[in-house]
Amino acid sequence: MRLGLLILLFVAFISGAKASEKPNIVIILADDLGYADLGFRGSDIQTPNLDRLAAEGIVLNRFYSLPICTPTRSALMTARDPIKLGTAYAGLQPWENGGVSPDEHFMPESFKKAGYQTAMIGKWHIGRQYESLVPHHRGFDHFFGHLNTQVDYYTHASAGGHDLQENGKSLKRDAYATDIHGDESVRYLKEIRDPSKPFLLYVPFLAPHSPMQAPEALEAKYKSRLNFPVPKRTYAAMVDSMDQAIGRIMDELDRQGVSDNTIILFFSDNGGFAGFGGVNKPYRGGKLETFEGGIRVNAIMRWPGAIPAGSKTAQAISVMDVFPTLAAAADIEMHNEKKIDGINILKALTKAKNIKRPKPLFFASNSPEYNSFRLAMIDGDHKLVQIIDHNNRSTEITNHLFDLSNDPYEKNNLAEENPLRVKKMSDAINDWRSQHPVSGLYVSISPNPSWRAPADYAEDVRPDNQTILKSWGGFGRVASQVLQMRYGEKGRIKYE
Repeated sequence: MRLGLLILLFVAFISGAKASEKPNIVIILADDLGYADLGFRGSDIQTPNLDRLAAEGIVLNRFYSLPICTPTRSALMTARDPIKLGTAYAGLQPWENGGVSPDEHFMPESFKKAGYQTAMIGKWHIGRQYESLVPHHRGFDHFFGHLNTQVDYYTHASAGGHDLQENGKSLKRDAYATDIHGDESVRYLKEIRDPSKPFLLYVPFLAPHSPMQAPEALEAKYKSRLNFPVPKRTYAAMVDSMDQAIGRIMDELDRQGVSDNTIILFFSDNGGFAGFGGVNKPYRGGKLETFEGGIRVNAIMRWPGAIPAGSKTAQAISVMDVFPTLAAAADIEMHNEKKIDGINILKALTKAKNIKRPKPLFFASNSPEYNSFRLAMIDGDHKLVQIIDHNNRSTEITNHLFDLSNDPYEKNNLAEENPLRVKKMSDAINDWRSQHPVSGLYVSISPNPSWRAPADYAEDVRPDNQTILKSWGGFGRVASQVLQMRYGEKGRIKYE
């Protein structure tokens, strides 16, 4: 009897020890950060905390996001290609009632099932109008932040409506948004989480996305020290402020003694926007474009004891890989019923193993600035950038073919001398585009003239049963059904 009790206690102790070994995970997302705009990349912008993260972890020199906000966030949460989600082409606007379908399985749901506490603090931007689209109904135990994009850093308004909340309850805060995100992350770590359980904390900052606003003292710092012009000095101050907020999170992890058992992943949702001060050198292009400067972003991962400090990797990594890789690191099941497109690249980070991607990566942007589509496909070392410009008389298609192994800065267009490869890759892009659901999202420059922003977005979230038309993109369900009858069971249209 006594021996049996001792055995049971020993088993319970071992189980508890194993549970406590699950790594905590912090995912930090910058918004529109330029590739060259961190200190360790040679920038004059001061980012000592991200520089420290790079020195203590691994720099992911070939990490690919998508060229715009919503697709990247969709891919991060689902490990699936945004073309299948209907979110590949554009950023979701406050006046649109779409988002990522509730049928899609989200990363925090998997971690929650595995016993993790889950929290999100910052910008959501993948659905807002219905309960099943908002963070605290998609696997996050705790949500503090904004549902939309283009949020004012001081008034916290988006398109005229107030957009700051905690778990569905509207909040008023007289403070700079980036400071709030850092402080609330620290509050979560100190006061809200249960120290006996592992946690997943997702911190998608607004910064340095427009509107271009920063604390006066930080702006003055970059005006006096480096004589940065507007808007560059504002942008620099926004990046500096974000770095300080990240530093407070790292300091709190240190204070609690959990840094050694915490994975920190930092990356940007797309390249920087030159018009607001973002610099993507040495790469070509920027946000909204599918050249490397729009999609190859800063990324760093730290996991003490598992990832060698001060290391670098040239492994091609997609934002779709984050979910399966972190699930592998935590030794949990993903529980996805639908086939994922991301892959587990953990051994590339911990063992410096080169992992061959099983299929190409695709990218897209439908931008009002260009009135066009910017598309790209990366297949091994070869990359095709396809630009489709529309006007009221014609459509012009321009192809750029690059060998990234010899030309990572995309200076030498090989399209004319390789017509067969261009044709093959162009056909593959067309096939990929045919997966976009007819109810999917396209760019929306302005709202319907009758649309008015709700006074408060937190109070505008509706129960799913209060709407007849549910749209997880642009068209409503009835429109989707009509097009499905015309174009087949899947409701797809192939663009030739």
